[in-house]
Amino acid sequence: MHEIERLGLSPSERKKIELMGIRRLEQIALLNYDDLGMSPSRAKSIIKRARKIVANDNILSIDVSDDEIKINLKKKSMAVIKSILDVLGVYQYPASASMEEGDNFIILRKMNKNFGKIVEGAKIEKEMVEAIERDEEEVYDEDVREFATKNGFNGFWKNLFKFIRGNEIMKKAISASLFSTFDEPVHALIIGEPGSSKTLAKEIILQNFSEVTSIGANTTRAGLVINLATGELGALAYSNGRVVVVDEMDKIPQQDVEYCYELLSNGKGSVHSAKVHEEIESHFIMIAFANPKGEVFRKDAISQIPLPPLLISRFALIVKTENIRREDRIQLFKEKFFGMEEKRYGKIYDAWVKMARKFTPKIEVKEEAIEKYIKDVDKIVEENYKTNLRRDLRMGDYMRRIPMAIARAGFENITEEILEESSNIIYESIESWKR
Repeated sequence: MHEIERLGLSPSERKKIELMGIRRLEQIALLNYDDLGMSPSRAKSIIKRARKIVANDNILSIDVSDDEIKINLKKKSMAVIKSILDVLGVYQYPASASMEEGDNFIILRKMNKNFGKIVEGAKIEKEMVEAIERDEEEVYDEDVREFATKNGFNGFWKNLFKFIRGNEIMKKAISASLFSTFDEPVHALIIGEPGSSKTLAKEIILQNFSEVTSIGANTTRAGLVINLATGELGALAYSNGRVVVVDEMDKIPQQDVEYCYELLSNGKGSVHSAKVHEEIESHFIMIAFANPKGEVFRKDAISQIPLPPLLISRFALIVKTENIRREDRIQLFKEKFFGMEEKRYGKIYDAWVKMARKFTPKIEVKEEAIEKYIKDVDKIVEENYKTNLRRDLRMGDYMRRIPMAIARAGFENITEEILEESSNIIYESIESWKR
């Protein structure tokens, strides 16, 4: 989800805010009520909501006594401090407390009797922080690892996408992306005709996972790295540590394509426009969806890949989707009619991928199996280097990252079976273009 989507704005309010160059909640948290160009009551509501979210996102813990409040922070910035002071009520009683700042904490000390009002606010905030911690600990410690090791990578993609018929390589590619890390991402590109399950797959991701930036067709056309209409930085610059789901990747402007190359490769890039001259760093995992040239596939599907080969090479997996068969489509309609197509899985799938990204598998494979895997991937590179699929030397990175993601899903080390599964996924993604 895009940051400002968390505010529940109307489309017109969101457009107005984005035209001001505002993309992040911390930007809104720094504003005064008359800066948004809205009615005072609406502006106050939006800014207070942004500050509440920023405060909750950045408070690690709170220690409260009658005379002193210490707030330990995940990240310290002017926006974070301003948000916390507002949430605790310090601005309502401005002379009631003094403040001391440390590297990752702030301390509020009693100045007069109104400090008691701030203490009340701090106690409420403390309860909320601790309740969130208890909830997360319960999910992580008691459920996730057992559930993950029982189901593994195959259980993940089969269960998560069970209402999508066929398109197994798409499900595997997306799952490998989700279990990759932000330092070693497995970017996936899904290309298919309208009605080929792309939308359903995208909805399942957005409904079940947090810390996801959703980029729609309008944003794609405006620019992912730099907004060509306003000259401001685009959504990818603000997506560090997030999964980015992009709709209609084929609509990205040519100038923005060039900015994407290095950012997709190593999370760093130079951006220069009339308004912006910056070196940016943003490490994310991209799952992008696109239509073929002309909206439908002809005989030679590879020639209808809508993106230039150099950009294609930045994706570890490029998959051509299958159209839904008539009987599968009728079954899906029936499930929708009876409300059977439940696609939410609670917190456990979200917790699963987050916890798995912290796990580093070891390689437990015989040398000859590794040699065979390398030769299989090298053959794919040799056969597809000069095609629109552009498999090149970057496959040296992807051939490591994909089995790491598969192993991570089940908290396993890399075995010959996992290496074979990785080889199959790479091979099947290529073969999907020949059917």
